[in-house]
Amino acid sequence: MRKRFNRYFPYLFVLGEMIVLTIIFFSSLFIAEGEFAVDKPYLLLLIYLSVWPIISYLNKDYKIGRAVSYYNTFKKAFFSVFIFISAISIFWLFSQSESLERHFLTTLVLLLFLWLTIYRVSVHLILDKYREFGGNIRYAVILGYDELGTKLFDTLKRKSHYGIRCIGFYGDVKDGIENYSYLGSFKDFIKADLESIDHIYVSERAPKYVLEKAIEIGENSLKRVKLLPEFKTEAIKSFVLRRYDAVPVIDVNNLPLDAKVNTFVKRIFDVVFATFMFVFVLSWMYPIFGLIIKLESKGPILFKQLRHGKGNTPFYCYKFRTMIENSEADFTWASKNDPRITKFGAFLRRTSLDEFPQFFNVLIGNMSIVGPRPHPLSLNKAYEAKIEKYAKRHAYKPGVTGLAQAMGFRGEITDYYQMNSRVRLDRFYLQNWSFILDIKIIFLTIYALVKGQKLAY
Repeated sequence: MRKRFNRYFPYLFVLGEMIVLTIIFFSSLFIAEGEFAVDKPYLLLLIYLSVWPIISYLNKDYKIGRAVSYYNTFKKAFFSVFIFISAISIFWLFSQSESLERHFLTTLVLLLFLWLTIYRVSVHLILDKYREFGGNIRYAVILGYDELGTKLFDTLKRKSHYGIRCIGFYGDVKDGIENYSYLGSFKDFIKADLESIDHIYVSERAPKYVLEKAIEIGENSLKRVKLLPEFKTEAIKSFVLRRYDAVPVIDVNNLPLDAKVNTFVKRIFDVVFATFMFVFVLSWMYPIFGLIIKLESKGPILFKQLRHGKGNTPFYCYKFRTMIENSEADFTWASKNDPRITKFGAFLRRTSLDEFPQFFNVLIGNMSIVGPRPHPLSLNKAYEAKIEKYAKRHAYKPGVTGLAQAMGFRGEITDYYQMNSRVRLDRFYLQNWSFILDIKIIFLTIYALVKGQKLAY
């Protein structure tokens, strides 16, 4: 029964997605054009029904783990749709498209993000219920009757939707074991018939020979052996186990943006968003604003200032010039009613339009759309020794906007509290990064711009 489920579920999963994709395609066509005409882009349907299974298979979307959160399923669905839409958009750009097809593609994108995500989460929910009621079950034993083992036993019993049923413990019992199923000592485990067992969990407190024997049994009988570590993982956001030859090493401070797939998604979004801003905003903004800046005062259109980027590497951050040229710009920060600020510069600062040239920084790769705001070198020097974990914000690319700015910490920095609050929000952002969080911060930024609030330092 278990083998049949593993064999057929991936095909059923992809088949269900293909049905959902087809329904979404024709729904988008009808919403956008009001009919199912023969001359409409049915070639696109064939292409997209061919591309999707490849993306879904490479991303292993059909693998819904036993202890995986719904958020993780949502994130994988969002990523697959993002890659899929990128592939379809490339095809659309090189095809002869009419305005109606633009409406169709926009509708298709929105429905894909909505309904395919709903489908994935629904399948995850159904699978959890199926496991909870006894389907697709895996059976396990725990080696080591101790705090590590009993905690896992209680978790598996409480989280029945994981689909893992623990038969009991093997180990040297010193205290009573009335509440748990005791199967025997470690020596009994070595002689036990484990034909029906799928997983063997070994407490790190168990003797070394027990782990070695469990691995030997696992390799000879295709059982999965899993180690219950002693260290406290509750305080660790994420960690990765690596091996340096024969030496195991655990990275305990890995963050979401350390994963290549996340940095790839973030970079693709940065390039697309920055290109859009260049084509539709900066293409007309730069010559108009440049002319006004030149007429109002002597000097260049853009103000550039060295700031710390990823890895503390200095880079030139670009802005529209809002002051008359002066030698104190890198050391004396602008304040309210600063006489150096021009009239048009005051408008640019008040609306944050002076920050728009930073989309050029995004395109060349030394900034991101969302990230910790870059500070002038002298400001970093003043606070890096005073604020805990200040340097962590420089482990990744700085942003045009950030969580701190979206939460209201904007403008001039005048005291320790303001900087400390920003750094704490920056660290929270890096620890909890997701594509959805970036989108949320962008919308909060746009909302603040509409209200006329100053966004960035």
